[in-house]
Amino acid sequence: MITKYILEFILHAKDSSPAIVRSALAEFGTDLMVEDFQKQSEESNYKVNMVTEDPTLVFDLCAQLGRIRSVKVQESCS
Repeated sequence: MITKYILEFILHAKDSSPAIVRSALAEFGTDLMVEDFQKQSEESNYKVNMVTEDPTLVFDLCAQLGRIRSVKVQESCS
């Protein structure tokens, strides 16, 4: 059985948009939601929620886009 994880985190990124973040993460999981969260000048914070089999891949990719904060990782029950 493959373990899936529910991820919730804030991505602080410059020169990005919810569409760019969504596009970058789409192939790494399901139930992906990316929302603007506390926009600050040209830098933005995005609240990201998704289900994935490999949180490490998601966090490695997001680290290339910006800084990751407020991380919650939970094992999925399904």
